[in-house]
Amino acid sequence: MNSSIQDLIGLVGSFMYVFLLIGFAGFLSRGGIVSSATSRKVVHIGVSHWWLFAMFWMKSPFVASFGPAVFIVLNWLSIRLNVFRGMNNDDSRHNYGTVYFPISLLLLVLAAWNGLMPKWVAGTAILVLGWGDGLAALVGEALRSPAGTVFGSRKSLAGTVAMFCVSTVVVFIMTMVFEPNSTVSLALGRALGTGLVAAYLEVFSPFGTDNLTVPLGTALYFHYLSPLPINNI
Repeated sequence: MNSSIQDLIGLVGSFMYVFLLIGFAGFLSRGGIVSSATSRKVVHIGVSHWWLFAMFWMKSPFVASFGPAVFIVLNWLSIRLNVFRGMNNDDSRHNYGTVYFPISLLLLVLAAWNGLMPKWVAGTAILVLGWGDGLAALVGEALRSPAGTVFGSRKSLAGTVAMFCVSTVVVFIMTMVFEPNSTVSLALGRALGTGLVAAYLEVFSPFGTDNLTVPLGTALYFHYLSPLPINNI
C-alpha cells in the first residue's frame, strides 16, 4: 500500500475512533448509565489505544504528530468552554490533565518516529498511563482502603496497588509480544521495575500532571534503565 494512503487511513481512522469514544462516553454519562468519573476514565483508557493506529498505520512523523497536536488545542478549548462533557469534570478549570495527555502523546511520537526509542516502547508507556492510571482511579473509588492527600490530591492504597499491578501486566504483555527474544523472567523483571516507577510517579504528580510524568518517566525508565535488549520495531 502507498505510504501516503496508509497515513491517510490511519489519520482518519484514529480521529473517528477518538470522537466516537468521546461521544460514547458522553452518552453513558448523560444517560446515567455510568458516573461522570467513570465516563472520563472510559475516555482515558480508550484514547491510549490511539497509539496502535499510529504505530501500525502512520509512517510520517508529521501525520503521527497531527492528531495529538490537534487534541492539545481541542482539549484546552473543551476545558474553557466545557464542550466534551464526557471528558471534563467540575474541577477541569483547575486541572489540565486532558491537555497534558496529548502533550505526552506528541512528545513520545516525536521521540519514537525520530528514532530515539522504538515505537512499541513509547506505546507501552502510553498504555501504562491509560490502563494503569485509569483503573487506579476506578479501583481507588470503589474499594475502601487507607488514603491520604499528596500535594492536594487524594491518593488511596488500593488505587496505588492497582496502578502498580496493571502497569506491570501491561509492560509484561507488551514485552512478550514485541520482544520475542525475551525470557519470561527478564520480561517480568522489567515489568515489575517499570510498574514501581509508574506507581511512584502517579502518587507524587498533582493536578493531572501524572498524564505527563507517568508516560514520559515510564518510557525513559523502560527504554534506558531497565535491563533487557529491546527490539527496535
